[in-house]
Amino acid sequence: MATVSAVTQAKRPTFMAGANEALLDEEQKGVVASVRMLEAEIASTSMSGEQIKAAVAEMLPPAVLFGPSIVALPYLHRDLRNWLNARGANLEQHPSRRIKMTLATALYPEADDRTVATELALEVEAAGRRSRSSNLQRDSTLSGAASAAASSASADRAAHNVAMHFRDQAAKFSGDLGESWNEYVAEYQQVARDYELTASQKLQYMHNLLRGDAKRFFLDRVHGTAATFAQAVDMVSAEYNSIVRQDRVKNYLSGLRLSSFVKDGTDVTAALEKTYKTISKLAPQVPRSHHGESYKVEFLRNAVVGNSWATEPLSRIATHCLTFQQLYGELEAALHLHNEACLAVKRDEIGHPAPKNKVPGVFYASQGRYACGNEVNDTGIFQALVEGSESVVKDGYGSTSDGPDFA
Repeated sequence: MATVSAVTQAKRPTFMAGANEALLDEEQKGVVASVRMLEAEIASTSMSGEQIKAAVAEMLPPAVLFGPSIVALPYLHRDLRNWLNARGANLEQHPSRRIKMTLATALYPEADDRTVATELALEVEAAGRRSRSSNLQRDSTLSGAASAAASSASADRAAHNVAMHFRDQAAKFSGDLGESWNEYVAEYQQVARDYELTASQKLQYMHNLLRGDAKRFFLDRVHGTAATFAQAVDMVSAEYNSIVRQDRVKNYLSGLRLSSFVKDGTDVTAALEKTYKTISKLAPQVPRSHHGESYKVEFLRNAVVGNSWATEPLSRIATHCLTFQQLYGELEAALHLHNEACLAVKRDEIGHPAPKNKVPGVFYASQGRYACGNEVNDTGIFQALVEGSESVVKDGYGSTSDGPDFA
């Protein structure tokens, strides 16, 4: 592994050598001083490029390197990239060839730090583009006070938009067992993109996403503690996706039954869809030992087993290695066919009703039929019973269906 010797280090340029320290604020001076102290340490020891890169990553976390004060210092990111590469760090250039994105994706060894750094870098670049566009459109005579007022109005409008989007309590995360935190975060991320929220605004307005116990936890434990939106998301996730909660979700899905939704007044087809969506939503929250297609298939199988229409699809799970999506599709098709069969049987019963009591074709003298009212059967024959020795009165279409003709 290549190392930087003291002789080689002496030939390297000093970090931010041309910076006028009198014009730097305290945070900027601190960053420059930290890197220069590392320079001095490298000069007295032999460090590899990877070691130097790791030392800088530990010294300058994403929140510092992409903070407002450092972003406002021209050329610091460019100088840091060149400084690292000159000392063997060999940062892999980002496909966009943008310096901030290269530092965000290549400097930090930890995946979580890379995620936060990339998010902050994207926000910084987006803010820069908005600022340049605003400068092009802004009248050259606009005063600084007016610009600040416009910026404040824009922030107020963004806060109002986010609050209105999540005004419905059903759109907020409460921490209940049937709710998936990841789904709510994904929705909030989309809203943030739609309204072009900055990283700090996403964290500032995050309380709109929560209600009940989850909001109390956020205000007590997360607000004022989390430095970034990603950190706040992780803190809520750790609270509402604990080992105990994961076991509760697993037990709930293991005991889930289609009939529980039918009892609520839902028809079977809608109940099957609701069962499928419930498993899809909650499956990511079970313990890692129960992640995977086979467990989702098992949850769905346990929910529908015992229904006659589900027998055939369930019998093909082992022989056809059905996935969760495939099993749901076959169950849906089997239920549709079952419903069609039931309707066909009902149509047959309506079109061919059960035979009615028929009137005997011949009555002998002094015979009569009692307790049976007059009726017109399905063929239009009027049957009548008369007292005494009177015989059956037939209409003009011949004899009754099962009696012989009179002479």
